[in-house]
Amino acid sequence: MVMEKEIIVGVSDFSLADTLECGQCFRYWKVEEQEYLIASGQKMIRVRQKENELTFYDASSEKVLNYWSNFFDINRDYGKLKQTLSAEDAIMAEAIAFAPGVHILKQDFFECMISFILSQNNHIPRIKKMVETLCQTYGTLLGEGRYGFPTAEQMQGATEEKLRELGMGFRAKYIMDAIKKANSGQLPLADLVQMETEELRNKLLSIYGVGRKVADCILLFSFGRHEVFPTDVWVKRVMSYYYFQKEEVPLQEIFQLAQEKYGDNAGFAQQYLFHYARKNGIGKKGG
Repeated sequence: MVMEKEIIVGVSDFSLADTLECGQCFRYWKVEEQEYLIASGQKMIRVRQKENELTFYDASSEKVLNYWSNFFDINRDYGKLKQTLSAEDAIMAEAIAFAPGVHILKQDFFECMISFILSQNNHIPRIKKMVETLCQTYGTLLGEGRYGFPTAEQMQGATEEKLRELGMGFRAKYIMDAIKKANSGQLPLADLVQMETEELRNKLLSIYGVGRKVADCILLFSFGRHEVFPTDVWVKRVMSYYYFQKEEVPLQEIFQLAQEKYGDNAGFAQQYLFHYARKNGIGKKGG
């Protein structure tokens, strides 16, 4: 087999490892230090980082390169963004300093939706295992023993019983509703991307089992709605710990504070805080 040429892209304020392993995506495999095999939708690529360079292997096609540049949000000025977020906020500055190379990924909609439905009451290793099971069962072989994430059409023959057999648990019925809505034309991507954020959130909330946190994750990690602030147990803990004197507060107060402090950059702030809190056990009971 003739290997396509490598493409090297310069990057700044970017860490491949931190971006992949900060809890926003689930289909990556570490090949060696600073080198990963990554799948998104029906695409897969091997990428290696050396300082401020990314090497994309088998990526001679401009279309492929453009897809992955967009996926990694390479062209955004994260240096300026981090300065804006950390100005007069020592807590955010500390969270950013912990993993300054985190970028927000732009993921395939159907994959992102199903993955975060699976994330409910779950932890990352188990989410990764569930996602891989769906890929192996319904997806198309991409190479190197890895499968593409199945499309809604590929999953139209799925049943709740089969999904439960595959280990999806109570989430099986939620996945089935998402599949049915996608295949019936109720979730047309071309229309969804044109919606205002609140309208789009409500559309996602119409899917059985999708709540505010999952909807906001889809808004942030697939649609690039960077003003949203997905709040799970870790984000709630770190916000309560640092900004509300360790007191439990309603989610609405957290959303309001995030909007006031971070505005249109709230989603970026959330990811820095989430990764920092989870890796350091901030606000963990007994900690």
